[in-house]
Amino acid sequence: MHILILPSWYPTEDEPLRGSFFAEQAEALAASGHRVSVFPVFNDAPASCRVEKRIRGNLTEYAVHVKPLRFHLTWFRVVRTMARLIRRELAGAKPDIIHVHSYAAARYARALKALFRIPYVVTEHVSWFERGILSPKALREAARGYGAADAVIAVSAGLREQIRPLCGRKNVRIVPNMVNDRFLKTPLDREERETFEFLSVASLHPYKGHDVLLRAFARTAAEHGGVRLTICGDGPERPNLEILAGELGLRDRVAFPGAVSREEVAERLRRCRAFVLASRIETFGIVYLEAMACGRPILMTKTGAWEQLALPETGIAVDIDDEDALAAAMGTMIRNYDRYDPERIREYCRDRFSPEAVCRQLTAIYEETVRR
Repeated sequence: MHILILPSWYPTEDEPLRGSFFAEQAEALAASGHRVSVFPVFNDAPASCRVEKRIRGNLTEYAVHVKPLRFHLTWFRVVRTMARLIRRELAGAKPDIIHVHSYAAARYARALKALFRIPYVVTEHVSWFERGILSPKALREAARGYGAADAVIAVSAGLREQIRPLCGRKNVRIVPNMVNDRFLKTPLDREERETFEFLSVASLHPYKGHDVLLRAFARTAAEHGGVRLTICGDGPERPNLEILAGELGLRDRVAFPGAVSREEVAERLRRCRAFVLASRIETFGIVYLEAMACGRPILMTKTGAWEQLALPETGIAVDIDDEDALAAAMGTMIRNYDRYDPERIREYCRDRFSPEAVCRQLTAIYEETVRR
């Protein structure tokens, strides 16, 4: 099958993590035997439109660089460029289906569907609906994108409920995010350590709940010796969190190493004892998958995907903003840590969230959509 992917954002040399999960899913679909073309759009051209082509096996990226113009002129230029690519570059193999990642790129998919009779599916990922930061105009745009789609997918049950009112009578499917193979291949660490380290990895923004985590950890540290917390990431809340850690008497127990690479995340997950994140809002949370792929139990709040992730054998979920419950859960995990089997946690992750598992689910939806 030939799949055309339209991502709403995509990695660049300066921002390699921006949309990295879109790029990784495209690579996984190509590795599974599909022909995959990707049309990412970048508003960075000095004039008109230019296309940068990159080929890697079954995957071809056609990066569309456009100069933003007023009104609908930018949209028209992008659609015209994409149409030319389909007619000329892909003339011998018109895409069977278009896969849109997040509603913003659906504006192009609607036009390509009308021009070439190619059906499209859209997967929604963003937390903006729950955070209430979308304007009425953006919500109308999302509703148009979902309404014209042949299938709508959400990455979690929580996000499905957020976007359902915009989807009319459509049945919104759930296909989870995918964990990168590098985490599934990270050697499991069963070494006994004197220090019990909780690891958290996230941007340092208020909605990630690090303030709740620090207060809960302070109670845990008061009851358990040899326990530490490492918070990886950067953002506007870092100065406030460092001050709070000092006020709580945690300067020797909490580390803020800043932003770290994916490779370092894998190594830190391998060496920690458990992963914890106290998010107030989270549509899914790929880092939970990365932790489980490394065999680590998770502590999370009851955000969008908690029922898919926090099973008795994989971790614990607590109510959002509940410091008491989080502190109690951290203590429970320390006391009962031997009950968590790293191999079993990894196996659960591999069976449901590996590239192979997610590609199987997507392929079934593609085939069903094309048959209709």
